[in-house]
Amino acid sequence: MTTYILGLLISFLAGVWFIYRPPSNRSWIFLFLAAGGAYLMTILFTHILPELFEVLDHRAGYVLLIGFLIQIFLENFSKGIEHGHAHGSASKAALYISFAALCLHALIEGMPLASALFSSMIQYDQELTIGIMLHKIPVAITLVTLLNKSKVNKRVSTGLLFAFIACTVIGSVLQHYFGSDSEVFMFTSLGLTVGILLHVSTTILFESSDHHKLTPKRVAVIAVGVALGLIS
Repeated sequence: MTTYILGLLISFLAGVWFIYRPPSNRSWIFLFLAAGGAYLMTILFTHILPELFEVLDHRAGYVLLIGFLIQIFLENFSKGIEHGHAHGSASKAALYISFAALCLHALIEGMPLASALFSSMIQYDQELTIGIMLHKIPVAITLVTLLNKSKVNKRVSTGLLFAFIACTVIGSVLQHYFGSDSEVFMFTSLGLTVGILLHVSTTILFESSDHHKLTPKRVAVIAVGVALGLIS
């Protein structure tokens, strides 16, 4: 629970920082994204996927595919905020559609994190929580960067940031109250989230710099992320 709450708090505070006093040098965000993406990908392949297939058997492949396709659909509206893209929207309507898609993404990935707040049959909730929070911090920063570019009022931006963070909690609560008694339901929602995160993490590793180049710094942070995932 501590990791869950601390991760959301840091995500919110990082977003508020970028709303009110955005730093001039933001290149480190792409490195943070790459490290987080590498960590996520590592724990998915080494910790989570094996147990997912053990519980769901052949159904796991279908659930993962659905999650992967859901993320492709959501990115058609969110315009890639999930992996560091902050392109200004042509209209306020398009901006809020992007925000709604991002919130749905946050809600789905928050569902298996119910294991971090309530008693759970999932044993690796700590690793999953860390991975998602490492992902959520730069996403919160990217969201408010987009809001700043779109000239959204700072108070409104803060409210939207809070709503985005709250969607994770809503997903966790929904998971607990509607599916905590069913192992199949728990692992099905986990599979959807894993499918989404597989898409996001692999995209981050290819697109976490402005020029899409595998620089020595990116190689180093990716190696750190993989190493942390392996020892967690």
